Amino acid sequence: MSNVGFNKILALSPKLEIFIRKVYWKYLSKISVNYVRSNKESYLFDFNKISNKLIDFGLKKGDILVLHASYDKLKKTGKTPNDIINDLLSLVGKSGTLAMNSARSFPEEKIKNNYINAEYNNQTTVYNVRKSRVWTGVLPHFMLKHTKSKVSRFPINPIVAIGNYSDQMMENNISEDFLSSCGRNSAWKFCVDKNALVVGLGTDLTHSLTIMHVAEELMGSKWAFNNWFRIRKFRVIDENFDKTISVKERKPIWGSMHFAERTLCKDLLSSGILKTTNIDGVILQVLRAKELIEFLNSKNKNGYPFFI
Repeated sequence: MSNVGFNKILALSPKLEIFIRKVYWKYLSKISVNYVRSNKESYLFDFNKISNKLIDFGLKKGDILVLHASYDKLKKTGKTPNDIINDLLSLVGKSGTLAMNSARSFPEEKIKNNYINAEYNNQTTVYNVRKSRVWTGVLPHFMLKHTKSKVSRFPINPIVAIGNYSDQMMENNISEDFLSSCGRNSAWKFCVDKNALVVGLGTDLTHSLTIMHVAEELMGSKWAFNNWFRIRKFRVIDENFDKTISVKERKPIWGSMHFAERTLCKDLLSSGILKTTNIDGVILQVLRAKELIEFLNSKNKNGYPFFI
């Protein structure tokens, strides 16, 4: 069965998706699967088709473009990662900003059988803003190396950005106690306030939709579920900056076992918030940040799109 067909089945009911998620994480997540990549996508196509469609979808000079992308899907454009970054920067112009999630991989998170329920209360992890390994893909890795890029000092889902708003975006990310990645001083909240255009390019945007967590994190004690966060301690290193901070991190069990991702995708499509098209085999999806958060706020009194 194709991924599209399977996703349609999951979208039939959030309870069905939660059941399948629990079965997967309990019984199947430890099974290794080997596969062979297909060579069917070796032909070239014009990246301008993507640029033009982004403009059709409402991208304009001065916008913040929050990008989630698979470079594997974009190789057939013949462009290098830096080419793609520069093309997107030209779309938003000098008054705009390109931003990506530069989430990091930390050694303790790789311990087998420890992902879902791990607690790190007594452990201090080093987050080197420029050197800790990026796991969210090739493009944010190259963004991080760009001479004009700015990076959040917040260690969980840090944004890397280039452009007009990049300094403001990162300015106050660790300026308060008991911080969270999408809280009131976060780079993600800044992107919501500026009504960023959030784009999935060659990837499933709903699956990568980090910015959605601004809705729940701003609700604080009004959020439907208790025991939402775990506490982690990080030593943040950024050239001459060196500070140890405690942060709140959403427990992995919520996203792994309780997130009705396919229901959210279906609802965003049916509401017209999420727009999607296919360009020569590359899926392109977009939405506006404020529309997403307003939609979630209208529905999440009971925790939507998370289900117990």
